[in-house]
Formats: sequence, structure tokens, C-alpha cells
Amino acid sequence: MEKKNLLLRTSHIVSGFCLLVFVLVSCKKDNDDGGIYKMKFKANDTMVEFRTQASLTASYGQSGSQYNALFTGYDAESNMSLQVFDSKPIEEATYSGYVLSGSAFVGALIGYQDKSGTLFTQGANNSNATINLTEITSTTVRGTFSGTLKASGKPDIQITNGEFFVWRTN
Repeated sequence: MEKKNLLLRTSHIVSGFCLLVFVLVSCKKDNDDGGIYKMKFKANDTMVEFRTQASLTASYGQSGSQYNALFTGYDAESNMSLQVFDSKPIEEATYSGYVLSGSAFVGALIGYQDKSGTLFTQGANNSNATINLTEITSTTVRGTFSGTLKASGKPDIQITNGEFFVWRTN
């Protein structure tokens, strides 16, 4: 009888363990990065990624009728900053160009400092910089970006497939 109880308890433990393994193996990972903050893009077809969590931030500000938001990503060798400007609060929308509209600037600015230390920006005229804010919550911001960046005496850099998911500081 005692041997039968031991065998029964052992079979319950083994069954429970097998069920747990089955459930864990059956779980499928979603395609999103599980909430991990990131900023990534191609610079002339070379993938650049920032994954240092403390460097991936969004901050918002206002001065009079000028609203702006700054999204950053960096590591020890390079950095990317995305800025949007508007005459009304920043919202989920596409921002492009950079013009004075009434008493406020409206548009998008992109700055990328590469590993050599060269700072590339979209230039003052004929900018094709675009930042699309697709999700804004009280704690995070998600979006996409692209544009042609320039630096004096250097070939232009095409920024494509840009995407970010950053934590919001305010």
C-alpha cells in the first residue's frame, strides 16, 4: 500500500512537471520586443541600434506657443536625436520639414553623430526629415523616422527604416 501511494505521488509530480514544460514550450513570443526600449535605423544601409535603456528617452517642453518633443538614443560611440516642433501640443501625427508658422516653428529635426564624431543634420533648406509619432502614452513614445542628413565636406547619409520605442521622462 505504501509503495502504491509513493508511485501515485511520483506520477502526479512527473505529470505536473510535464504539463509545466508543455505550457512553457507552447508559449509563443510576440513580434514586438516585449516592451524593451530601442532606437534603430539604417544609415546608408548600415544598421545602427541603440539598446542602452537609460539612453532611450522622450521629453516634452513648452515655451509660450512653442511646443516640442525630443527623442534620444545613444551609446558610447554615437547618438541620434529626433525633435518635433508645433504650435499646439505634440500628438500622434507625422511631422516633416521645418518652418516658422506664425510665432512657432513646426516640423521635424534629426541629428546623428556617427562613430567618427561627425554631426549630420537634415540641413536648413529642402529638408525631407520625417518623424511619425504612432503611439504616445504617459510613460512611452513609439514612432518611425527617415531623412537625408548632411555634414560639411562629407557625403550625405540616408536614414531609412528608423523606428523607436522610448520611455517618457515627463
